Amino acid sequence: MKKPLWIWIISLALIACSGWTRPALAQTPTAYVRGILDQVMSLQNDPAQSTQARSQAIHKIIERNFDFALMAKDSLGPTYERLSGGQRQEFTQTFSYLFQDSYARLVLNFLKQENIQYGRELPQGDKARVDTAIVRTNENIPVTYLMHTTPQGWILYDVMVDGVSILQNYKTQFARVIRTNSFEFLLNKMQEQRRAIQ
Repeated sequence: MKKPLWIWIISLALIACSGWTRPALAQTPTAYVRGILDQVMSLQNDPAQSTQARSQAIHKIIERNFDFALMAKDSLGPTYERLSGGQRQEFTQTFSYLFQDSYARLVLNFLKQENIQYGRELPQGDKARVDTAIVRTNENIPVTYLMHTTPQGWILYDVMVDGVSILQNYKTQFARVIRTNSFEFLLNKMQEQRRAIQ
């Protein structure tokens, strides 16, 4: 059954903020995710924060806590391997900017206060997943956070809402555009969107 748009917006926006620095690797994946969500709620419900200050804070948080290089690479699939170094850099920068802008606006406009339940934590080598659920009056929305380790600690690279991966959604959409047109067409469209919001 297709989820209403507001559910996707809230669920995806939940991963958009995780603090000014990434936590130490010694922290468990569940504690990492809990810290993310606690800080999101605190930021969104702080009356002392102006909209501009909140927006700036969220942009910085997103920038520091998502692996955009990995996300950009995975979103393009096999196409990424055929790109030049310059094309890869240009796409990653554009992808990163649009992602940050989109999720900052989603958090500001739609995410206020949520009841979160924490489920399984599944370490998988240098990766981990944490199952949670957004609990609302008439439904529970499963949200799974995927992360991997770096020398600085955990960093997010995907989220699954009701079993559907954000990265897979990007990959499907981008592949469709590339198949119908070209990578250059996709990048030009993304850059046009970036210029429109700058």
